[in-house]
Amino acid sequence: MLPSLYVRNLPDKLPKDDLKRNLYMLFATYGVILDVVALKTPKMRGQAHIVYRDLDTSTQAMRALQGFTFFGKDMVRPTISHQRQC
Repeated sequence: MLPSLYVRNLPDKLPKDDLKRNLYMLFATYGVILDVVALKTPKMRGQAHIVYRDLDTSTQAMRALQGFTFFGKDMVRPTISHQRQC
């Protein structure tokens, strides 16, 4: 299982590629990112999973980005979840 951060309350007006790119640039500051999963389906809009290589970096990013404002919206506190490894 790979550690990932689940974030929500993201701006849904940004194109998906721009959203993923900007999330990658923000979260890569804290460690190696394997994937950024951001879907534009009605159920997943405004949410994303940032998949890290290890738990320590995902924990560091989670703590550092609590209350962070991303494109004018306050991200709801990132939480750690686990992604299945393919």
